[in-house]
Order: sequence, then C-alpha cells, then structure tokens
Amino acid sequence: MADMNPELAFLNQQDEYDPSADYTSAPTGGEGDNQEQEEEYDPSVLDPSHMLQQNDAPVPSPSDQSASMPESSGNTPLPTNEDALKPQPTDTAAATTAAAVPTPSKQPRTMGGFVDESEDDEDEVPVAKAAGSALLNASGESSTPQRSLTETPNNTLPTSTNVPLLSAQDQGHSGVSSSISVTANDAAPIVASSLPGAGAGTSTPAPDATKIAGPEQVKAASAQTTTASATPAPAALPKPRLPQDRVGILEDRTNEDPRGDIDAWLELIAEHRKRHKFDEARATYDKFFNVFPHAAEQWIEYVNMETEADDLNRVERLFERSILATPHVELWSTYINYIRRRNNLTTDATGNARQIITQVYEFVLENVGIDISSGRIWHDYIEFIKTGPGVLGGNDWQSQQKMDTLRKVYHRAIAVPTNALLEIWREYDRFELTSNKASGRKILQDKSPFYMTARSANNMLDNLTRGIHRTTLPKLPPRPGFAGYDEYMAQVAMWKKWIQWEKEDPLVLEKDDRTLFNKRIIYLYKHALMALRFWPDLWYEATEWCFQNNLTKEGNEFLDQGMAANPESCLLALRKAHQIEFSGEFEESEQGVLKKGETIYKEAIEKVLDALYDLIKKTKEREDHVIARTKENFKAQKAAEEVARATSEGDFGDDGEQDVNEAQAVRRAKEQAEALDAQVQGISNAYNEQTLELKRTISYVWIAHMRIMRRVQGKGSMHGSPPGFRGTFALARQKGQLLSDVYTASALIEHHCYQDQAAAKIFDRGVRLYPEDEKVALEYLKHLINQNDETNARVIFEKTVGRITQKPENVDRAKPLFKFFHQYESQFGELAQVVKLEKRMSELWPQDPQLSLFAERYSTPTFDPTTTRPIISPKTQMRPAMMPAMMPRPTIEEQPAPAPVLHNIQEKRPSPMLNSPRVPPAGLHATNSPKRPFDDGEADYPYPRKLARGESPIKGAAGRRLAAAKAGTGRSDGATVFAPAADLPMDVRYLLSIIPAAHTYKETRFSPEALVRYLQTVDLNKPNQTVRPQFGSTPVPGSASTQAPPSFQPSPMAWGPPSGIGSYYGR
Repeated sequence: MADMNPELAFLNQQDEYDPSADYTSAPTGGEGDNQEQEEEYDPSVLDPSHMLQQNDAPVPSPSDQSASMPESSGNTPLPTNEDALKPQPTDTAAATTAAAVPTPSKQPRTMGGFVDESEDDEDEVPVAKAAGSALLNASGESSTPQRSLTETPNNTLPTSTNVPLLSAQDQGHSGVSSSISVTANDAAPIVASSLPGAGAGTSTPAPDATKIAGPEQVKAASAQTTTASATPAPAALPKPRLPQDRVGILEDRTNEDPRGDIDAWLELIAEHRKRHKFDEARATYDKFFNVFPHAAEQWIEYVNMETEADDLNRVERLFERSILATPHVELWSTYINYIRRRNNLTTDATGNARQIITQVYEFVLENVGIDISSGRIWHDYIEFIKTGPGVLGGNDWQSQQKMDTLRKVYHRAIAVPTNALLEIWREYDRFELTSNKASGRKILQDKSPFYMTARSANNMLDNLTRGIHRTTLPKLPPRPGFAGYDEYMAQVAMWKKWIQWEKEDPLVLEKDDRTLFNKRIIYLYKHALMALRFWPDLWYEATEWCFQNNLTKEGNEFLDQGMAANPESCLLALRKAHQIEFSGEFEESEQGVLKKGETIYKEAIEKVLDALYDLIKKTKEREDHVIARTKENFKAQKAAEEVARATSEGDFGDDGEQDVNEAQAVRRAKEQAEALDAQVQGISNAYNEQTLELKRTISYVWIAHMRIMRRVQGKGSMHGSPPGFRGTFALARQKGQLLSDVYTASALIEHHCYQDQAAAKIFDRGVRLYPEDEKVALEYLKHLINQNDETNARVIFEKTVGRITQKPENVDRAKPLFKFFHQYESQFGELAQVVKLEKRMSELWPQDPQLSLFAERYSTPTFDPTTTRPIISPKTQMRPAMMPAMMPRPTIEEQPAPAPVLHNIQEKRPSPMLNSPRVPPAGLHATNSPKRPFDDGEADYPYPRKLARGESPIKGAAGRRLAAAKAGTGRSDGATVFAPAADLPMDVRYLLSIIPAAHTYKETRFSPEALVRYLQTVDLNKPNQTVRPQFGSTPVPGSASTQAPPSFQPSPMAWGPPSGIGSYYGR
C-alpha cells in the first residue's frame, strides 16, 4: 500500500468498488445491456466475481491492477467514462496512507566493530520539502530513501511501475489529448500537485491515476495551467550512486539482471568477503544460489569460507544443500576431504573413523564414480584401502580380506572410462602378478575385455569432449545474429553429440546392466544442464527420454527443475500441462475433473503466464528508463550549448551578427529536437517489437490452455462449474495483454466443437476490439462465407479494409483480405463485382501486374490454366537440347585463322618442362607436373602436393608431339589441336586431345546406317545367303535394289592410327 496513490487507496476501502470495472473489455458500441443479459452466452459479458469463485483467485488490489501493463493500442478497448472510477478527495486517503508508512530510522554503518562515517557524510544529500509535500507523503513516497547494505541511498529502479495507462492510439480513441499522459506510479500526484489549486486548501480533487481522463477533464486541466509539459511525464530516473559505493552499484546490477550479469554476483560476493562482511556475503550467496543452484565452484568457495571461519555446522548444512543436487567431482572431493578431516585415522583406536570414511567413499563413487574426471577419487580410494590393516600377500584372514576388497575395487575401476584408467590398470596388473602369477594371469585375462572396452570408450570420449566447456555457471543464450550466438550453439551441438554417443551404448550396458545404462545417461544430462541451464530444449529432451524409458520420477524432476530455471519457457510449461492431463492420477468424478483443471493451471499455465506478464512490465520499465535518460542527456547537452553560446557572444557583437546567431541557434534547436524525437521513436519501436512478441506468446499460451480445458472440462460456463474453456476465455480477457488470435481460436472452438452461434458474437467482438487487425477479419470472413452469410461478409470486408487503408503505411496489410474476397467473387460472385474489386486492387497496388490479377480468377492453389502451353508441334517444340560437349566442333577448314590455343596459354604462363608425354588441355595452366596441375595459389589446399619434377627426356612419338606443340603447330603432322569443352573432366579432355583428327582417315569410312539396314535384311533361315547390301548406298523404294540387295564387297579399311604415331598406340 505504500506505493499506492491516494485515490486507489481510498477506493480500495469502499465496498461498492469493483476492481475489474476499468480493466475489462467494454463494448464499443451497438449492444444494449438487456440484449446481452438475455443471451445464454455472450462473450462480451465478463463477470469477474463468478470467475474468481470458480478459480478461487483473490480479487486483485488496485495497486496490482494499476501496476499491471495495459494492453497496447488496437488490442484492448478503452473503458467508457461511465465505467471509469470517480475521483475522490485526497485528504482522507493521504492521511491514511501517510500514517501507514513508517519512517525508517538511520542506522550507523560499522566496519570491523567500529562506526564508519566515511560514506554516510558524503552520500547523504539534503532533500528540501516542496510546497506539495503533503501530497507526496500521501502517495506513499517517504522522504528518507531506502538504504542498501552500505548505508547509502538505494537507487535501483522504483518498485512501482512507471507505465502509461494509455498509449497514443488509446488516447486518440477515448478523446484524450495526446499531449497529456497519466501514469500509474507515484509520480501521478506530483503531476497533480503542479497544477494551480491542487494544494491542501483547494476543493478541486486530484486526478485519479487509474481513471482515463475524459475530454472535459483534459480541457479543465489545460485551462488551469500554462506550465504543463507538452510531452508525457518522463520516468523518474534513479539518482546515480557515488563511485565509492561499490557494493550499492553491484547490488543494482544484480537486481536489474539477476540471470544475465554473473560478473556482478561474483564481484559483489568478493567485495563482501574482502570487507569481512560475512553475514552480507552469506545473504548474497543465498540469493545467488536461488538463481544458479548448480554453481559447484561457488559452493566450494562458500564451503571454504565457512571452513576458514571454523563454523563446521554451517559447512555440513551447505553439503546437505549442494552435493545431492550437484553431481560435480570437485564438490564431492571437497566433501571427502571434510569427512577425512573430521575423522582422524591416527587416533582411531576403534576403527569407526575408517569405517565412516569407507562408507563415504562408496557413497561418493555411487554418485559421481561414472564421471570421466573421477579417476583421482578411484585412485585415492584404492590407496586408502592399501593403508588399512593387513599385509598384501599375507596369509592371515585380515590380509586376505584386504586383498579381496582391493580386488573388487580394482574390478569396478577398470570398467569405468576415466582419466586415470591406464594408471589404475597398471597398478592392478602388478597387484595380481605379485600375489600369484598363475591365478593372476587368469584373472587379468578374464577382466581384460572390460578394460579394453573402457579404454576404447575413453579414447572416444577424449575426442568428443575436446572443446566442451564444462562450466557450472550457465549463460543466457544470445539472440540469433548477436555476439556469442554461434559459440553457444556450438556448445549445444557438442553436448548433444556426447549424449547421443552415450545413448548408442559404447560400453555395452543396455542389455547386461540396464540400470547402469540409464544412470550414465541421466548423469550426463545433469552435467549438460549445469552448463546449459537456460536452454529449454535440452530440459525437454531429458524429460522425454526419461518418460520414454519409464523413468517417471526422474522425468518429473527434470521438468520441474527446467521450469524453475526457465519460468518463461512455453515449451516446458506446456509439456508439464500435457503430463498432468495425460496422467490418470485424478478421479473420473466431477471433483476429479475440477481438480485436474485447477492443477494444470496452477502448476503449469499460471507460472509461465506470470513470468511473461512480468517480462512485459520490465520491458516497459526499461523503455521508460532509456527514454528518460535520453531526454535528460539531451537537456544537459542543450544547456551546455546555451552556456557556450552566451559566453562566445559577449558584449562586443553588433545587432546584425546577434540576429544571425539567434537564427542559427533556433535552427539548430529545431534540428536537435527532431533528432531527439527520431531517437525516442526508434527506442519505442524497438521495445514495442519485444512487447508485441511477448503479447503474442501470452495469447498462444491462453489458446493452448483453452484447448486443454475443453478436453478436460468441456464447454463449461462463465457463471457455473466447471469453468471449461469458456471460463478460461473469460479469465484470459480479464488478465489482458491479448492479441486477436485468442478471439479467433475461441470462436473456432465454439463453431467446430459445439456448432454454437456464439462463434459469430466472438468474431464480431474481436473485429471491434482490433479494428486494424487483418487476421481476425480474414478468419471472420471465412466463417461467414462458410455460413453462407454473404451480406455480413461484405459488410465486414468493407469496414475492415476501409479502416486499414486509411493509413498509407497499412495498405499492404489489407492485401490478404482483398485476395480472399477476390477469389470468392471470382468463383461465386458477379462479373461486375469482380471487375470493380480488381480496379480497387489496381489502384491500391499499381505495381502488381494485371495479368496475374486476371489469372487468379480461374486458378487454384494447385493449377493455373492460363499458364498452360500445350504441345502443338513435337518436332519444333520438343527438340532435345544438346549439351555443350555434344555440340559439333569446328573443323580445320572452318577456322579462318588456325591460331593454336595452347600456344597462347603457354605464352602467358610458360612452362619449363621439356619432353612431357602429354599436351596440357586448353583452359588449364601449364604446370610443373606431367600428371596433374600444380597451382601455387591454393595455399589452403588440405592435401600434400607432389614435388614438381624436372625435365623429362621423353623420346619417340610423345616427344615429337610435344616439340611440335611448342613449335606452334600443336601436332607433329601439322594439325592444330583445339581445346575441348571446358566443362568436361580433365581425363576426358586429355583423351580428346590425343585422338587423331577426322581428316587423317583417308580410307572408306564406316557407315552404321548401312550396317543396320543389312542386319534388318538378314534371314537367319538361309545360312549360305551371299546377297548383301553395299555399304554407303541408299536403296530407292521400288527399285531393284529393294528386291535383291547387291553383292557386298567390303573394301579394305584402315583401322590403325595414322602414320607416325603407331608406336605410341603400340605401347
């Protein structure tokens, strides 16, 4: 009540005060009260009293409601003046509130048992009481600031929000001038006290911070004052702390960003310990572990601090809080050291101390013995057993018992992949061979497969874990595109890869020891979540794996811990709701149904909604703070420039120069004001995007809850029991911060599940509440069209597009509506309506082609008949396209200037090689290697290059061909070698380069057409047939050649290569 303004404090005590009157969605016109009461279900009616009875939720106080974020413009209707709270005199409320606020007494600051006044005298700033101090005290503001642990003023962000009740668009709808903004915080009475006549002796009541001012009140206020600001009241900035207030600064940082500013937490703890303020350090540790409960390094530091203080009781309580929830090897090693310190073996005459230490070792190895870093614990345990009573190799019962115990521990240790596996195996090998070589070799042979499996897994783990940051101080995941995002996602990928490797069962445990297999995977999930605590997807995967493997207890623990770490995660909250809904722990009776719905809301939905609503509130606070800081900096800069200008002018400037300077100053002031407005607008736009995303998330959480409640409790009722999905819809509207998607989902549930006429009413209310939202209007149009209500569909279409297209920047938002209605008119409407609609679309979007608009009349999402191109002439339209390599190459006669291509390339990059057996293909650089190109420029080539060879004295045909190529002819016979197509592989191009040219074949050429014709005329029943066609001749239909093929006299063909290169082919 201390941060409540006087009017709300007064009205909260009135019996007739309805706290939901100003925050529920009021009708915006057209509907009468009698008509709404006669309907069985009207979504526009909201009775919070019935809702609270059903859900057993307390009535929110006015301060809670005033501190809650109002819905943004276009999302929630504004309350009418009839429903608004009436202003009340502030005298009674001021006296009541002022009496309820105690005045804190100043406590001296001590250090080391002495009073330290070094900071108190410097930090205290006297506060002069203004004329309206009575109103300030009545509003809950104390003249004494809250002090931090260092006895300096605590200047963190104020607890009460500084959130405007009305946005610019809301004020426009309600008729409130945009130049005046009423805020729901302690600054509202200050604005009221600045008005003339607002003092203690006036009869004019102060304006109510929760009431939306009407036009008359705004006119009266503007007539009474001339000093009112033309801009909304800026947020009250906290007074900056003094530089020496190190603790206070760190406290502000931890309060503002508890999960993100880890460095502030660690520095604050270190500062307290450096000043020997152990009580403050303990309090800070407790707050820190509420946010980071698995920070093992900090638990160890906390334990060491208490151990140094010799407070062993605190140490034991710390171990009880930490070790079971934090499977960290170093923390458990600290626990072992503490136990061994408390149980001295030197003075242990009864053996109880050794027994306790042995039990602790077994307890520790049971919990963290499967960790890859637990090798040191295994080794210490083995050494501890060796120091026990008995002699290794002795024959008495105590020595034999010691050897049996040691052998069992060795067998367990060599089967676990740890960082000390090789050392333990060597010690075990010496242990077995020392006692009895024959039996030792047999035992080693039996246990060797376990060791080899663990060793192989250990080698794989070394590769898998390389690069993984096994920290216990998790960081918030950066947004995509910002610094640290790629590194964070790389860590996520490596952890998932390690978990997947463990699930593949490299130690072959799934069939032999399923319990150990599950234990290893759960342990690995816990370690991964210590580093990725704020990554909800990994919590979900761990939960799903546990539920799939019938580990319900562990799955619920993962789910609850994940929700505590990420309260704003919809993924985990909805998974929790699914688990509660899917489980059969509730009775089938009406009471069981009610309890099930209440449990889903309390344990899952309410938590995520509270976190999201709180994020909206904090986002608005940050926005107000940044804008106020920006304006403050602008004012300081402007004042400094004015002082500098006044100093530079002096008394020696003439009147003309002074006028010019004044004109420049006015112009510069105007430019600065415009720049300030643009900066403030940019800040507001950035924060509005965040707020819009949060509102959309909240809306979809409510949609999911409505669907869950429909399955659990059915339709329900706002006034009865169970509430069902209708009660959930009413509760969502009461909470606020909704988008139109909630109304759309509720209407569709009414229509598809219950065929209720309330769907049309919900759609109608959604269109009224969100007049510029095209999504709800589009869904409403689809619903009306499905109901064959064409008349109302046209009305809704015209109203919606009329509102949206009034603003040029919103024209594109109307395109989905025009597209849908154009499709409907094209299929079922008249041609005149289609043409008229297309004309309007052309005027709104002149850049869209007319052809596509016309084609949309006759097309469907799967086929467009206007784009079909039928095949009329297959010969012309379906001629196969030839690849570049299949295109005919130019012959020697077709070349006007037979300039050798290879010669030009070699001129650009000469090669020192001689007598190479190959001619490099055209398009490739000449290289130093006769086998493949050698490119010096590819320094990052991953494979080793071959050393460049020297000159090869090749003789014969290859040498002559290379000499001819260097001479410029390209071949020894004078033919020019042309470069093959560049898109062919290198080996194919080389083959084409050495194949002889076509002009070298002077003999009769092979005719495949004649061979085919011959095969067609062969009669296999006449083996001695000698009449054969003549190759190269084409029979004329009807001639004698078709009746009797001429005799076949094949001429000798030169199948060998041309003269001069036969030796090369011979090789």
